[in-house]
Amino acid sequence: MAWPVTLLRFEGQVAVVTGGGTGIGAAHSRLLAQRGAAVVVNDLDAAAARSTVEEINRSGGTAVDHAGDISTEQGAFSLIYAALGEFGCLDIVVNNAGMLRSMPFEEFTADLWDAVIAVNLRGTFLVTHAAWPHLIDRGGGRIVCTTSNSGLLGTPKSSAYATAKAGVWGLTRVLALEGAEHGIGVNAIAPLAYTTMSAQSTVAPESWRTGEGDDWSRRLDVGHVAATMAWLAHQDCTLTGQVLSTAGGRVARFALRVTEGFDREHLTPEDVRDHESELLVDQDVGVEYRTGAEEGRALHHRLIRGKK
Repeated sequence: MAWPVTLLRFEGQVAVVTGGGTGIGAAHSRLLAQRGAAVVVNDLDAAAARSTVEEINRSGGTAVDHAGDISTEQGAFSLIYAALGEFGCLDIVVNNAGMLRSMPFEEFTADLWDAVIAVNLRGTFLVTHAAWPHLIDRGGGRIVCTTSNSGLLGTPKSSAYATAKAGVWGLTRVLALEGAEHGIGVNAIAPLAYTTMSAQSTVAPESWRTGEGDDWSRRLDVGHVAATMAWLAHQDCTLTGQVLSTAGGRVARFALRVTEGFDREHLTPEDVRDHESELLVDQDVGVEYRTGAEEGRALHHRLIRGKK
């Protein structure tokens, strides 16, 4: 017997999506609007934001466009106040805007490094910071950030991008802890999809860079990523502080683990050298900690209380 499927809906909810004019961000904007949310579509490219909004409105959805640079305080605050001014409230923040510059580390300039960090990490902070007090006043909300396996696992020639995306993971974890008492769920997605930006990566197949595509790129539809985002953005989702890998219809959870390791009361460099192999054992035998404080308590129990 097939059970009826209860669709996740967003009626009465207001969402902002950064970088929402193209690629993954446009898919986010369309899906939220299709499911009933009123959406503010932000993009640095005003024409792209307007085009996505027109598509949504033609399809019976509700959306307005916002052209602005969310890596600046003015741009971030104007986005949040556009939502409040147009729809009167705010429930969902989707931090999607990103910039990828793929090149060997030695070729990066300080200015280019700062630009990548500004969009991917600073922009996530600024938009979330501007929205935070309004979500508290609203009695809760959902924030979905965008990290990347480049930042969590590393990708050659992506040092600035990976650094920013690793920072997003740390920010997500902290905001989840601080937001819990206010009913604010904060999670992140680590997406892989075929977009103009992903095609710029030096590790992308040649067919991606030429725009021809292949079977792999066709499987990596942006709609799969949007589906994962929509669950994390929904008020029924109780996850917080998590990073979900989402690509091609497969969803998994990234987990930071700490191996069992070893300890010495009077640790020497030689101790570390001689026990190096114990540090590199399969991560599956390690312990997963939900917070830094939890690891601290476990270490305290092992090294102090356990010795008494």
